[in-house]
Amino acid sequence: MTRLFLSLLFLALFNVTTSFVSLAAEVQKERPKIGLALSGGGARGAAHIGIIQVLEELRIPIDYIAGTSMGSIVGGLYASGMSSDEVAQQLENIDWDDVFNDKPSRPERSQRRKSDDLLYLAKGKLGVSDTGVQLPSAVVQGQKFDLILKALTLPVASIDDFDLLPIPYSAVAMDIATGEEVVLSSGDLSLAMHASMAIPAAFAPIELDGRLLVDGGSANNLPISVVREMGADIIIAIDISTPLLKKDELNGALAVIDQLTGILTSRNVAAQVKTLSENDILIVPELGTISTMGFDRVLEAIEVGRVTGREVESELTKLSLDDASYQKYVSDHSRFKWQEPVVDFVRFDNNSSLNEEVLRQHFAITTGQPLDINAIESGIEVLYGLDIFQTVRYDVVNENGKTGIIVNTQQKAWGTDSIQSGLELSSDFTGQSSFNLGFAYTKLPFNSLNGEWRTAIQLGEDLGFLTEIYQPLDPAARYFVSAGISWSNQDVRLFSDLGSRADAEYEVGKLELRTAIGRNIGKWGEIRIGISRFIGEADVAVGGPTFENFDFDDGYFFGRATVDTLDNLYFPRSGYLSSVKWTSARETLGADSKYDQILLGMAGAKSWGDGTLITSLRYGSTLDGDSALHNRYRLGGFMNLSGLEKNQLSGQHFGLISLAYQYRVYRSQLFPVYAGGVVQLGNIWEEKSDISASNLIGSSTVFIGADTPIGPLYLGYGVAEGGNKAAYLFLGQPFF
Repeated sequence: MTRLFLSLLFLALFNVTTSFVSLAAEVQKERPKIGLALSGGGARGAAHIGIIQVLEELRIPIDYIAGTSMGSIVGGLYASGMSSDEVAQQLENIDWDDVFNDKPSRPERSQRRKSDDLLYLAKGKLGVSDTGVQLPSAVVQGQKFDLILKALTLPVASIDDFDLLPIPYSAVAMDIATGEEVVLSSGDLSLAMHASMAIPAAFAPIELDGRLLVDGGSANNLPISVVREMGADIIIAIDISTPLLKKDELNGALAVIDQLTGILTSRNVAAQVKTLSENDILIVPELGTISTMGFDRVLEAIEVGRVTGREVESELTKLSLDDASYQKYVSDHSRFKWQEPVVDFVRFDNNSSLNEEVLRQHFAITTGQPLDINAIESGIEVLYGLDIFQTVRYDVVNENGKTGIIVNTQQKAWGTDSIQSGLELSSDFTGQSSFNLGFAYTKLPFNSLNGEWRTAIQLGEDLGFLTEIYQPLDPAARYFVSAGISWSNQDVRLFSDLGSRADAEYEVGKLELRTAIGRNIGKWGEIRIGISRFIGEADVAVGGPTFENFDFDDGYFFGRATVDTLDNLYFPRSGYLSSVKWTSARETLGADSKYDQILLGMAGAKSWGDGTLITSLRYGSTLDGDSALHNRYRLGGFMNLSGLEKNQLSGQHFGLISLAYQYRVYRSQLFPVYAGGVVQLGNIWEEKSDISASNLIGSSTVFIGADTPIGPLYLGYGVAEGGNKAAYLFLGQPFF
């Protein structure tokens, strides 16, 4: 019996020992964990994708990813479960020029904001707050970049611990206040990626957990230490950093600044590379002339990455798995299945002085419907287009089994009130020129319904002053009232015929009080009616004894309807603009005489590639009575029968047909350049009976123009019938 018990005990101990030995053997056979360290380098970072494609083809698993700047974008999307081909497609689809322009597309703006384009104020604004006049913290706040990253990461939006992503992930940013490296391994994946690529001065810093974070390149551009800390046994480090400039390339202040940044980056990269062991692999693609901002060469950079990956294939294959093991790895790290949920609620985290109902009405997302990314982004764009927010972000959340959208609005830290300046310049190089300088102060929002108060002054040849209040009457801004008072002083020349010099020049000063009520129709139209009251005087500046000084009074009802979907008022590529205005002067309103006028305008643009055809028609008629000197129709000058002097034609009726072709010769968000030509037919008539196609005046213009930050700038040459010709330098709005 004792012998039997000892035998059984021996067998049990043998089996336990065997199990431990087998388990130890399995542990010894477990493959090493592989980490991917992806450096920053802007558009050059697309090479990361090509190398990852090679890793997939060689069946090499990735267990951890850490990335900086563009490396954080590629790494974050790949860690979220996208394949390398999907990441490549997404980067190719991004309109990078548009990313670096926060301003909503013009068709998405309200009619009020579209009407700002009629002013010649520069695009840039100085903010005004309780602390004084301030500049924005960066050229771009990154609003559009936010929306892109949020949409791409929605399938994993519910994951706030990046270790729980299909591939554990960390992004590297820098605390701009201390210069410290900040490793982001939890929170909102899209914000972490954005913070890691928030290039100082170009993109605004991202505030997370009380820190202001910017691009991590100056702190740790090749985060080998981060991915090793995550648990990687073997590291594949990909360095796509921009090489330092050579001595003969340091030929400007910007180049020197770039070099200083590059030196900081190259030093921390070198320090990280020194930590690599003989088992690690460093890959440095030869990207040549592909620059940090060369996003038009993304596909080229991907291909360079593929070629480079193949060049080190012999080293990489040591890490390859057999097909079955790799397929299991792919299955374990596949993308989360995600379907658009039904939106049960919308909530606002409103950090502004606007009534929340204003935000809700402009956001216009209906609950009880499936989540629509395009509708959300459109609503966000409309809110941002109110021009009082620094950022407008959203989160999709699940609370108590219900799916909701939380919209966070951050009012501009540098002030929602603004100061703008503008310059208007016209010269035909024959001595006829004008120059005006304008300044405007806009108080916005004036109240919780987003009222607006603007005061402007103009100095130069045409003096002027304006103060106006624009007040929406409901949260959706469907209805509004406006009221303003203005004063102007302009020179008006009178001509007897085309070939002569001006017979007289009047200095016309007028004071106007105007009020109106209107209705906005979506984002594309507006109708308004109102009353205007003028008093003024016209003094002879140049002219014979037959011309006399006189005073005038005017008062009229007016109505105006506008439809505007143009993508750009100065150099349009798509959309149309139509307007009709009716004016009815009455003696009971203070007018010297009764008259009725109508003014019609239609224009449209259609593009093919970089070329655009623009057609327009304008017609105005005094239906009865005689309009006063200050209210007559005028033609002449650049793009208004070029070749003739500015406002050389004057009368009670006019018509102008234009056909223009422009070609975009230089693409840029900051400074696009166009070349083109315009042919026009038109005239002005004193009597309606004189209107005839037989007496139309022809004109042709060639030009080169640029949509600059201070306004549309043109250099052109025009010829009109009768031997009239002129060269032009023009800064202002010539077309509409």
